[in-house]
Amino acid sequence: MIPINLQPGSSLYFPHQRTLRCLFSFRLTWPAGYLAACIPFLCLLAGCFRGEDGNGYAPARQDMSYTRYASGFAVEAYRGFDLVHVFDPWQNSRQIIYSYILGEDPAQVPDSLRGLPFITVPVQRVITFSTTHLAFVEALGESEKIRGISGAELIYDPRMNERIRDGAVIDVGHDQALNYERIIALKPDVFFLYGVEDRIREISNRLTRMGIPVVFCGDYLEDHPLGRAEWIRFFALFFQKESEAMIRFQKIDSAYRALAELTADLENKPLVLTGLPWKDTWYMAGGNSFAARLIEDAGGTFLWNDTESSQAIPLDLEAVFSRAVRADVWINPGTADSLEDLVRSDGRFSALEVVRLGNVFNHNARTSHSGGNDYWESGIVSPHLVLADLIKIFHPGLMEDHHFIYYRKLK
Repeated sequence: MIPINLQPGSSLYFPHQRTLRCLFSFRLTWPAGYLAACIPFLCLLAGCFRGEDGNGYAPARQDMSYTRYASGFAVEAYRGFDLVHVFDPWQNSRQIIYSYILGEDPAQVPDSLRGLPFITVPVQRVITFSTTHLAFVEALGESEKIRGISGAELIYDPRMNERIRDGAVIDVGHDQALNYERIIALKPDVFFLYGVEDRIREISNRLTRMGIPVVFCGDYLEDHPLGRAEWIRFFALFFQKESEAMIRFQKIDSAYRALAELTADLENKPLVLTGLPWKDTWYMAGGNSFAARLIEDAGGTFLWNDTESSQAIPLDLEAVFSRAVRADVWINPGTADSLEDLVRSDGRFSALEVVRLGNVFNHNARTSHSGGNDYWESGIVSPHLVLADLIKIFHPGLMEDHHFIYYRKLK
């Protein structure tokens, strides 16, 4: 093979013209959706990476074969290290890819990749910026490695709350109120970061300048419940627990698909309303969203399934009421703990038949006194259990032996 001169500092173009920074000195472009077809070619190029001793670095597996549902990250395994890519990690981001090298020995990395961040694995000291990240680490049996968290009041996990009370885990603040002195003092091997807007880059850049290894996570942007759950395989890379994560996810995948098959051929599916307005605007889940997929797989018909967005759609209350009058079931009504809470927030809700019949369910059955909600922790890692709850709501006859885990009926 004729060696290709690959230098750090330039770009490789992925689908949708997304840009991989600091990787190659040339550009490849192709239409959206062609990444999987081009992976063998990328791996062929990767095989041209050469160390000083002339040994090749062909990947042990092709990157897109690592995930089945998740689209927010990809992995290439080389002899001695993994090359991990995270795609568009905040809302409305485009053409952004962050790449990281995970390994035990930086000397194993070829010169052509030395410009990328290197993270020594397995990591021993971790800071998580989201309660969901905490749940992934907990599911891997590595919660003792967490030294810092963001927003202690939003954590449900009783064991983590105990560690926080004991001082073993420190709250480092959140968003623009991060306590950088605490972060430095914790000496993390990795800081798992996420953001909903591009200003999160300001925090990332500041942490990087301080010598803190930052890794972006876009798990919350996955549209498929199994896509979010599959991020456990992403976090497993940092603890060298890929096999354990794969086995766990395969069980989740099988359980979820078996439950979805129960409702696939049903003819009678309830019309489902979701959410609650905020300051006279109802941010309705889009028809291609995470919530919409759960409703569909549970045998419901989402009232806004004709919309194509995967993100929340701002609607005025009149537009929502025009469809809500047909709802058979209402789920996820914000922070409401009772039907009285709903009516108190807007008296017009009392006129909805779904409220009069009491067919309103919220995912707040497992909460802490300070506001933590396990739906956003273990519920994300275990979407099959969330799906079982929803099937019991929509079609109770199919799940007579199932007891609610995350949901409860409002009284």
